[in-house]
Amino acid sequence: MKLEHIGIAVRDINASLEQFRTLFGAEPYKVEDVASEGVRTYFFDAGGSKIELLEATTSDSPIARFLDKRGPGLHHLAFSSEDIDADWDRLSKAGYTLIGEGPKAGADGKSIFFVHPRDTEGVLTEFCF
Repeated sequence: MKLEHIGIAVRDINASLEQFRTLFGAEPYKVEDVASEGVRTYFFDAGGSKIELLEATTSDSPIARFLDKRGPGLHHLAFSSEDIDADWDRLSKAGYTLIGEGPKAGADGKSIFFVHPRDTEGVLTEFCF
């Protein structure tokens, strides 16, 4: 298993894009709307790892609620999975609080699920395949 990407919730996408363009000396290589989650994602290549900027597109989306509660910043760490269904079953049986009814479609053409941060030292953790 390896780190797939780091998700960062942003309030002002234009200011954040400018910061990360300067930081990495590059444009995002992919922008994608995930309508089911009310989010627009912007992916930067950070030397083999990815940084995903998360912009809320609806006022009631998970990202909008996160921003209202915690403000901008680290939203989640995502790890690649070899078998998303097996990881869901393994973590469920181990007693982790998994968010949702099972893996679902996410950004970047991936199947994803999240582990609640109360079970992972306060860090929302995503598995993706």
